[in-house]
Amino acid sequence: MLMIVIVVQLLSGFYLGWYYIPEPGLVIELREEMFNDTRFGAEVFYMHVRGVDTIFVLSYFHIFKKIYIKNYVTAESDGWILGGYAFLWFHYIIFLGISLSATHLSDLTLTIGANIFWSLFDNLYKTYYILFTNKHLNTDQMTRFMILHYFTPWYYLYLIQLHILFCHESWDSDSGEATYEDKSVSYISWFYDAFLKEIQDAWYWTIFVFLYFWLHHFSSATVNYYFFERWNISELDEIRFYGVAPHWYFRPLMGILVISPTHYEGLMWVGLYFLLLAFLPLIYNLYNGFNRHLPSIPMQNSLVQTFFFILFLMSIINVSSMLPCGRYYYEPEGGYVGNPWVKFSLQYIYLYLAWILHHLDLIDHYLFQFFQVLSRKSDKLYKKYVLIHKMNNSFAYTTKVSNNRPESFVKGPRIWKYILRKKNKR
Repeated sequence: MLMIVIVVQLLSGFYLGWYYIPEPGLVIELREEMFNDTRFGAEVFYMHVRGVDTIFVLSYFHIFKKIYIKNYVTAESDGWILGGYAFLWFHYIIFLGISLSATHLSDLTLTIGANIFWSLFDNLYKTYYILFTNKHLNTDQMTRFMILHYFTPWYYLYLIQLHILFCHESWDSDSGEATYEDKSVSYISWFYDAFLKEIQDAWYWTIFVFLYFWLHHFSSATVNYYFFERWNISELDEIRFYGVAPHWYFRPLMGILVISPTHYEGLMWVGLYFLLLAFLPLIYNLYNGFNRHLPSIPMQNSLVQTFFFILFLMSIINVSSMLPCGRYYYEPEGGYVGNPWVKFSLQYIYLYLAWILHHLDLIDHYLFQFFQVLSRKSDKLYKKYVLIHKMNNSFAYTTKVSNNRPESFVKGPRIWKYILRKKNKR
C-alpha cells in the first residue's frame, strides 16, 4: 500500500511540475490559475499535498509493524539500514517541497534548513550560499530547489526498491516471518505474493475508513484534513519564531531543537534518532552477542514487551501532537520549561530505541524465572502450611476424644513437628 501511494505521489508531482514557476511572488497566483483553468488541477494538487501525510502515516505504520513483529532480529541489516536511510531522505524531499510552496511556513523552513546546513560546516563563512543564497525565498534558491525536488524523489524510489529487494527477496508473505519461500510447488514470485497481500490489506483499511467516516460524519463538509494543521493561535500575542506551527511530522524534530541547550546538541539528538532507527539490527546483535541461547519471544505473546511497545507508541503520539508554540522550551538558567510529558516522552523514545527494545527478551527471561521460582516456593510453603494445619486439627480432635491421656494435647503437636522435620531432612 505504501508503494502504491509513493508511485501516485511521483505521478502527481510530475503533473504539477509542468505548471510551476520558481518565483515567490507568482507561485500562489499561478496555483489559483491552475485550479481555475486546468481540468483536475485542484484535485491533483491536493492529492499531492495530502499524499505527504499519507506516506508519513504509512511509513510510521510500517516501522511500528516491523518493530512489533521484531523483524530487526531476523532481517538483513543492509535492507534495514537502507530503509532508515530512505526514511531520512524522505524528510529532505518534504523540506524541499515545503520551501517551494511559498506559504508562511516556507521561508521559516528554509531558514531552519539553511542554519542546519551551515552548522555542518561549523558556520564557516557563507557556505550556505551554494544552496540557500541568503536564507530566504528568492528566484535563484527556488530554481535550485525545484530541480532537486524533481530528481530526488526518483532516487528515493530507487532506495525503496533496494530496501524491498534486500529485505524481502527471501520472504514468503503467507508465513508472517522471515522464512525462505517454498519453491517445491509451482513458482510464484515473492513480489506477486506480497503484492496480493498488500492489496487485501489496503482493501480492508479502505472499508474500515469508509465505514468510520460514514457512521460518524453524515455531512461531507465535516470531514477535512485540518487535523494535521490545527493549532491555537489565540494563546499567543503575536507570531514569533516558535509561534509558527510546523507540520505534525516535523514537530518531534523541531521540539528536540527547541528543548536542547545548544544548537549542536539538538542536531546531535535529531541525527541520533535516525541512526537508532536505521541501525536497529546492528545494535541488537551488539547487545545480544552473549545471549544467543535465549529464544526470541514474539512481542504479541508477552505482556511485558507489549506494555513497553504501547508506551513507545503513546510517546510518539504525544510529541507529534504537542506544538512547540511557546508551550515548552529551554531556559539557560532554569533548564527545561513546559509540559513535562513531552520531556518524558522524548526521553523514553530514545531509551526504548537504544536499550529497552534490545533487552526485552532478557527482561522477559529473568521475569519468567523469577515468577517461576516465586510460584514454586509459594506452592511449597502453602502445602507445608496446609499439612501442619491438618495435623494440628487431627491432634486437637484426638485430645478431645482421649480423656484418659490429656497430656497428648501438649505432646502430640511436638511429636508430629519432630516427625515432619525428619521427613523434610530426607
